[in-house]
Amino acid sequence: MTVSIRSVLHNTQFKRADPVVEVEGKDLDMPVRWVFTNEREDVSSFLSGGEMLIIEGNALLAADWHGTLGQYVASLAQAGVAALVVELVEGVVRMPDELVSAARLHGLTLIGLKSRVPFVDICQSVNTAIVHEQMHLQLEVDTMSTSLREGLSRTGNIEAVAETIASLFGESVAIFDGDGLLAARAGRAFDAGNESSAVIALESRSRPVGALEITQRTMTFDATMRRAIATIVSPVAALYIDGGARMGMMHHLSMGPADGVHVNTFEAQEAHAMLERFEELSGCAVSCMLEGDLMVGWCSTTDSSDGAAAFGRHCMDALAVLEGDGIYVVHGRVALDTVTLVDGFAVLRDIANHEPAYGRVVSTMSALVDRFVASSDMDKAMRMLVVQTIGFEVAASPLLLDTLCACFDNLDSKTGACEQLGIRRQTLYNRLDKVTQMVGVDYNDKPNWSMLLFAAKLTKSWQEQHGE
Repeated sequence: MTVSIRSVLHNTQFKRADPVVEVEGKDLDMPVRWVFTNEREDVSSFLSGGEMLIIEGNALLAADWHGTLGQYVASLAQAGVAALVVELVEGVVRMPDELVSAARLHGLTLIGLKSRVPFVDICQSVNTAIVHEQMHLQLEVDTMSTSLREGLSRTGNIEAVAETIASLFGESVAIFDGDGLLAARAGRAFDAGNESSAVIALESRSRPVGALEITQRTMTFDATMRRAIATIVSPVAALYIDGGARMGMMHHLSMGPADGVHVNTFEAQEAHAMLERFEELSGCAVSCMLEGDLMVGWCSTTDSSDGAAAFGRHCMDALAVLEGDGIYVVHGRVALDTVTLVDGFAVLRDIANHEPAYGRVVSTMSALVDRFVASSDMDKAMRMLVVQTIGFEVAASPLLLDTLCACFDNLDSKTGACEQLGIRRQTLYNRLDKVTQMVGVDYNDKPNWSMLLFAAKLTKSWQEQHGE
């Protein structure tokens, strides 16, 4: 069993210090990778995540500290510290309010120690337990791996693979192919919503094969165990449910550009050639791929007579059905060319890699500002912004660009924009309708339209400063 914050609280040496949980962070069952003490203000720069940090209360008042307690807690939370433990025995005998408030804000577990116990005794006791559990876990993984390999060596189909896994662990198992369809099931029925399960991504030759879902009624499958299962099961499952070259192309396209921002000419040509393999004869189509608990893909149509905005609304109506407590939906805008599509996947991946906001449907445009300011290459950042908002076609049209900038200057007041441009209201709406048809974002879609206007203003300034 992995050593967690909760189990540390019950450690003999730790209990001698009379611990009190001042702030219960995200989860007391969070694993603790190591316990140590370091009272430097910049200690977060030496951490790799999962540590329990112990300090003396007086360290919080050190004269050589330059930042605030809030900044200190924020740095620890960003570094992934499991918990901050503060000795409250001499000098500082109660937890500072600023520290408590910051811990609550950042979801960091904060523990106070009311009695003095040498930190070395606590560290030695807990770290010995951690090492013991790691050795025990490795033994379990080795034993499980041997048994699983032996069992799978006698399977002849995907149903037998599921039966072998379910029998070995005494759990219910479901295996899904790369399209997200159920390929095999074994064990008693899943009790959806009322029991925990682990989802393990299966892949072979660097492309997704599908996913394995297994209940956790009798045991918890931690990250180490999941990796071991994936390594053993993936090549066997690939024999029966491998999606082949089609799945490989989908994976390549959905990974976005190599630099994570904007495709180069070669990548665009390669992606375009791959997309031609997915073209449908008529109507709409959905191409999707399952990567563990992540479904990624795109909707496409060969009939654009109603315009990009109408197709976008049609897709959004379909995605809205998925909204619910157990599902997190991230969508991009309508892509009228290969560059926009592939660049859009870079933004989508960036959002999906953060903690899921289950129950929400969000747009990739919501992350554009953060991605823009985080880029160290301004030229590349501007190209990413243009591609994901107004598009190069609008950016190359002085008439349309000036129109959007006028809307931005007047807080999207149509009257103010008309006065600035010296045009009639109907002329303004005709131009905005043309933008909507070109980029697929309607001016009634306030959040995304605001992002569009912001991007237009930046693009105009960029062109003026660089003579483009």
